[in-house]
Amino acid sequence: MDTGLIITIIIFVVVSIVILKIVTKLIKAVLMILIIAFLITSIFGFFTYQDSVELKNNLENELNLVLLQDNEKIVAGFVATDFEEEAEFLRISQVAEYQNSFKKQDYKKMLGDNYKMFIIEIKAFDFDDEKVYFIGKRVSKNFLYSVLKSNDPINLYRIEIGINPSLDGISDPVEFKSQVFAVLFSEAIEKKGTFFIFSEYKKKNIIVYPETAVFKFIGLIPTAFVKKMFEEAKDSAINKINQTIKG
Repeated sequence: MDTGLIITIIIFVVVSIVILKIVTKLIKAVLMILIIAFLITSIFGFFTYQDSVELKNNLENELNLVLLQDNEKIVAGFVATDFEEEAEFLRISQVAEYQNSFKKQDYKKMLGDNYKMFIIEIKAFDFDDEKVYFIGKRVSKNFLYSVLKSNDPINLYRIEIGINPSLDGISDPVEFKSQVFAVLFSEAIEKKGTFFIFSEYKKKNIIVYPETAVFKFIGLIPTAFVKKMFEEAKDSAINKINQTIKG
């Protein structure tokens, strides 16, 4: 046999073996990376789910402060109790105090004796033509957005809807906005469950205080994965808020 041919065959065999070893190592490395990624995602997903369950339970049983933010200004809010009693809707003086602390990012002072605090950007909500119940009447979320942005929300509501909130004892404009905010929050939770809080937190539309470890690292978890886990999570206890404000 020709010596050159033998050398060529040997080189081909050696190169093939080297390539095979490299490819095998690459495949093993890729598989290892995929396994590690799957394990990390699963672990974070599990703890996110646990956090969601805990959040759901504590929303039902603990005091939670929920504030609405618009252009870095606190404009409304409410304190949700164990839902056996009415929610406490914030008034002008209370919101002013929270705003002062918010400017200083003194979240601990804002939290007070509440279990958890949520500061939600107004853009976290979908303001479309879909209608929701508010004070015994169906109104569009788009109109409720106008109410939240108005300097005279009670008068705007009276003129456009034909119902005077003052007749129900509501004279404080911030308290009225707080009731509107509570309806929107309730509707979002009813539709998306606690996924609403997790997803908007990822978008930086919600400040959560105090944060758990999962909230701090939730950016590592794909939104689609979190959504799949919580798409059926419904917080039925939030309905108590609606019962308070629908009349």
